[in-house]
Amino acid sequence: MNWQDLFSMEVVAPRVPAAASGEPRTTARDLLERVGLPAFAVAAKAAGQLLTVVVNDTHRYTDTRSFLDAVFSILDALPVVGSQPGVRILVAAGTHKSDELERAAHEERMAAPYLARIAEIEWHDSDAADLVRIGAYEFHRWMAGRGYYLACGSMEPHYFAGVTGAHKTLTLGVMSRASIERNHAAAMTPDVAPLKLEGNPVHEGVVNAVRTLEADGAHLLALNQVIIGGKVTGVTAGHPIDALKDGLDMIRACFAHRVDRPLDLVVARVGAPLDRDLYQADKGIKNTEAAVRDGGVLVVEAACTHGIGIRHFVELLEKAPTHAAACAIVAKRGYRLGDHKAVRLRALTDVRGVRVGLVTPNIDPAMSKVLGMTIFRDSASAAAWVRAQLAGTPSPRGLIVEDAGNLALEVSDA
Repeated sequence: MNWQDLFSMEVVAPRVPAAASGEPRTTARDLLERVGLPAFAVAAKAAGQLLTVVVNDTHRYTDTRSFLDAVFSILDALPVVGSQPGVRILVAAGTHKSDELERAAHEERMAAPYLARIAEIEWHDSDAADLVRIGAYEFHRWMAGRGYYLACGSMEPHYFAGVTGAHKTLTLGVMSRASIERNHAAAMTPDVAPLKLEGNPVHEGVVNAVRTLEADGAHLLALNQVIIGGKVTGVTAGHPIDALKDGLDMIRACFAHRVDRPLDLVVARVGAPLDRDLYQADKGIKNTEAAVRDGGVLVVEAACTHGIGIRHFVELLEKAPTHAAACAIVAKRGYRLGDHKAVRLRALTDVRGVRVGLVTPNIDPAMSKVLGMTIFRDSASAAAWVRAQLAGTPSPRGLIVEDAGNLALEVSDA
């Protein structure tokens, strides 16, 4: 049995934006030139600064190689002899951890032709002892000193920051753990949602961090990639917040799907790299849960080759079998990174009564009770379970969501 054997289910996926009739798509190189990267680079050189290029780690896919191709092509074309600044790369890992092999492979993939020209590559460590305080935040030490920073990010819905992109790469990606936790604690409020920016305290915190860096003398430039199926299908560039705003219509066209009323079933398929562990794959739940009716069923399909992921996410679930208990623990001891995921998962299953299934060969089904999910090794077993769960539902309505870690579901207003 598979999902199509249950009942008719529409399949939705991110949509590649249509190019204007007869017009070629704008390339990253063209756009970076248009927003002033040549003058930006010359100013860095004149100030005696390295150009700091800030990029994502392996937890969020960006086509960093093509971005660096564009950057070095522009630097090579600068007309003034000796006007090229030196380049260093800062990998914005946030709180993510990776081993030496993963780092070396990532550096090779993104920068192989340019390694001899790059002064230094450093991976941000949110727990490092040499972070610097700038305003109310602690950042990687390279973010101080009136530097010139060029970031590359990917734009797609983010379940509590609204939309992700280079504005987050430049801030949360290079902050201390404590600074990130202060920002992410707002993810537990009802004011956050995928695609929501106005009135979203997490997004507003990121905007404030951008302004704080600029007030300290930082010069910021950003390029965002819209990536579908592993390919860049659109780009925006400019000041980090302007580059974000310029892409919002494109993001909604590519990554938002609206349903007329809540569904009985959503199957959320999460692909790489967000399927690396449950902590990351949970984005597929958060992006789609709004479209599931109370008491309905949500099934997540994710490889989870790295298992559950951040352990304290599960520790809170182990201690708190209900939403009320989870909230009480966080209120008593204070917020820790990952608490928002556990609390909101308990709200989904305990308060709203949504039955959650997880299809993965890499998490022990014995974890079902702790997670509040029924774990299956394959989709056929999960489909049989869903049929039993919805046996009393007349004409069930369902939806299969491809790339659910990036595509967000919304429900039309009644």
